Amino acid sequence: MVIGAGLSGLHAAWRLQAAGRAVLLLEARERAGGRILSLPGAEAATHQLDLGPSWYWPELNPLLSAWVQRLGLSSYPQHSEGAGLFEGPDGSLRRLGQSWEQAPRSMRIAGGMAALVAGMQALLSDVDYRPGTVVEGLQLRPEGGVELLLRQGERRDVQPAAGVISTLPPRLLAELPAQPAWPPEQMQAWRRTPTWMAGQAKFVAVYERAFWREAGLSGAAMSQRGPMAEIHDASSASGEAAALFGFVGLPAAHRQSMGAEALRQQALAQLVRLFGPQAGRPLRIALQDWASEPYTAHALDHAPLGHHPSYAPGRVPADWQGRLWLAGTEFAPQSGGYLEGALEAAEAAQAAAQQA
Repeated sequence: MVIGAGLSGLHAAWRLQAAGRAVLLLEARERAGGRILSLPGAEAATHQLDLGPSWYWPELNPLLSAWVQRLGLSSYPQHSEGAGLFEGPDGSLRRLGQSWEQAPRSMRIAGGMAALVAGMQALLSDVDYRPGTVVEGLQLRPEGGVELLLRQGERRDVQPAAGVISTLPPRLLAELPAQPAWPPEQMQAWRRTPTWMAGQAKFVAVYERAFWREAGLSGAAMSQRGPMAEIHDASSASGEAAALFGFVGLPAAHRQSMGAEALRQQALAQLVRLFGPQAGRPLRIALQDWASEPYTAHALDHAPLGHHPSYAPGRVPADWQGRLWLAGTEFAPQSGGYLEGALEAAEAAQAAAQQA
């Protein structure tokens, strides 16, 4: 049994299937992908806009790179040609001589990260996948194994399993009723572990053409005024499907108090300040606030993070050892908080479950 059909759950299910195990993959949402979410850039367009993670780094992410190759996906570098912009707290705008690049260079997957999810799903031919299924509790069976209390709409059911790989973020796992109960010290440790990206929000705007490139701009901007603190070009590899995206810099509580529509309008107004009046005529806009996603964020995740958290493999309570294994990027051995970390944790959990 695998709880969660995000990247970690899909990878764990694929490895279990390859090992000849019967796998039930449960997902509370009606879609797979978890924190990977991509929307079509325009009507009938193959280019998709990532409202979750957008980048990977082949030199640093061998497991993710292997999936890109396995599925025959193509990738392309984050566009950075042209000048960058810097907006001061008073709205003053400075044009930088050149844009900035990460080293190694950030790469995007053609079709968006959702292409990765769709490709992985297509390989799970022997996996029993159940979207829209909420796990409401776990309990150990006296005869061995685990029982899961499940809810699908108004229907509730009990599902036995030999063992469970959970990909829930630690803070959500701490709230999951269990019998035997999670030890208090373990619950506290899980609650102290921030859910990566859970406090963030992303805004995207789709355009008929990448007019900023025509003006010699890369589409990259940093802002001390906001509401977006960091903006990048989100166009396709050719630039024909044009888009800009930004990370909203306002805390979750502030975003929720102002409302999604006001935030969308302020973000669009910011793009006009930075890139000119053409930015005010998008084909489409979208806002994804991960803090409002109950299957991602805990109330504790609303507090802004000042640094990248230190993640580590999860410790399973003694009563649950041999029956429960923890995956998800927050339990990664090395690359916690990244897509690569989700895959690392899944590999470790599946290998341990296979040995049990």
